Amino acid sequence: MSTKKKVVVNSYFLSQEDHKKYAPPYFQDGVEILEETECTTQGDWPSWLSGTLVRVAAGRYTVPLSEDDSKPAAILQHFFDGLAMLHRFRMHEGKVYYNNRHTANGVVAKAKKTGYLSSHFFGPNANTSLIEAEDPCSALFRTQQSFFTEGGHSGPEDRNIAVVPRRGYSLPPSSNSLDRGVASNKPEQEELIVHTDFNALQVCDQKTLEPKRLLTYAEIDPELAGHGICAHPPKDRTIGCIYNYLVNKTGKLSVFSLQYTESPAKLKWKTEIPCKPCYIHSMAMTQNYVVFIRNPISLDTSDVSKSITDMMIYEEESPVSFFVLDKFTGKFLAQYDGPNFMFFHTVNGFDFYESGDRTLQIDICAYDTASIPYREYCVSNVVDPAEPFADGTLVRYQLERLDYHTESKSVGRVVVAQSIPGTGMELPRIAKSASMNPNYRYVYATGGNGESSPGTLVPIGRLGNGLKVIQAAFFGSIVKSDWETGSFLKWKPSGGESCPCEPIMVSRPGSTEEDDGVVLTIVCNKTGTHSILIALDAKTLTEVGRAIMSTVYPLGPHGTFIEM
Repeated sequence: MSTKKKVVVNSYFLSQEDHKKYAPPYFQDGVEILEETECTTQGDWPSWLSGTLVRVAAGRYTVPLSEDDSKPAAILQHFFDGLAMLHRFRMHEGKVYYNNRHTANGVVAKAKKTGYLSSHFFGPNANTSLIEAEDPCSALFRTQQSFFTEGGHSGPEDRNIAVVPRRGYSLPPSSNSLDRGVASNKPEQEELIVHTDFNALQVCDQKTLEPKRLLTYAEIDPELAGHGICAHPPKDRTIGCIYNYLVNKTGKLSVFSLQYTESPAKLKWKTEIPCKPCYIHSMAMTQNYVVFIRNPISLDTSDVSKSITDMMIYEEESPVSFFVLDKFTGKFLAQYDGPNFMFFHTVNGFDFYESGDRTLQIDICAYDTASIPYREYCVSNVVDPAEPFADGTLVRYQLERLDYHTESKSVGRVVVAQSIPGTGMELPRIAKSASMNPNYRYVYATGGNGESSPGTLVPIGRLGNGLKVIQAAFFGSIVKSDWETGSFLKWKPSGGESCPCEPIMVSRPGSTEEDDGVVLTIVCNKTGTHSILIALDAKTLTEVGRAIMSTVYPLGPHGTFIEM
């Protein structure tokens, strides 16, 4: 019998009126700014910072279901359900320029035409107000339509791709007449590829952010047909490979390697592993190995009228299994089992010899609860938290004696080498130079979810009793942890500013120290009228400069910095 704490959440349908009135500004619809505009900078904005920060956000929660507003709008009910918006900050010679763009307009156009929003819903069905006035059989059929992927060609904005933006890479030629523009000859400099937690990739122009193409991995290679797919495929820049997983029609789970430096990208290897299908958001890798970590979360699709989070089943008694594959050949080498926990994000990994055998260490932001924190991110639970939000803890897991377990075909035991308790850790980032480096020290992350945010006039929890979330923000702080000392620093916005987003560390050109650079994050101002891009010194987490935006940044999970 599990003794883990079960997390209680509120998951009810929030009306359009209550959403607009009580949700914090960063959970509202974003204002589109297509033309690049210069931001006012304050402080000592780094003149050496040259490149582009790209972030993806949930930029639209209200979706009209008719051209003439004759039907009530669909109201998206979960942080992960908001329709995608890309944000671009170009930085050059101490100046910052900003533009953004909605990138799921095809989803909106279809909703207006059909009178129903077809999408994957993590939270309550956004069409609730329409379903309640509709024949139950018709409502269920429409829900099934929204869950299963449609066949045939799709326009570049016909799916909601809203998790991870990355540099582009060369793709096979397309026969889709709905594509826009032409494929770039320099995709790394001129295109973005946006990832999500299902088998779809969206190609966007890096400057205008306009969507150009929507495709699946199966268009890269027919062997990559299937579902699954994690939004954070590990990327090894030294050998030019990306690693991911998928589940085929018969339920077999495989890990694959994609050589993205080829023109076009091509499948390098694909290996089936003895793993029951599950839901994962990220994978891990070391210098020589790729590691699939089975989250103890399965998906029950017997009732597709449920939200995705309600379909998720937490397997409280299941071990967490680490499956190790050779990064270069795809050979499955060994399985390691450990105590039950769950995770969204891996942080880093590396391998080394110890006592004549290979050892791997994998760093993860892990949760020790009997519930799935995704469920906490319903907008209803943001404006009315049932209880304090769950926080991840930074943990280093160790897989010992790889050679022995490979030869003996025995299941190894996962052990905890180190952890840094005392602070919440989520949305972790490291310096690019620290990737797969056994001697790396620093992890940057958002701190406690729902932490206090003194002075803010736009707190979360406005429909609750106020005692648990006094002047709180969805994300509370930025944390820098140090593996060498086991300590951490914390930066919290002041003056009523709130909700710093995922920190992105950018190293100073020519730096020799891992934390020589800046950490970029975005906060909401005290009154919720606009947001501010903040540059923190990566050593001390003190503010060095800021760039004032003219609008509010709708909160989004991830971003990337592309050096100029």
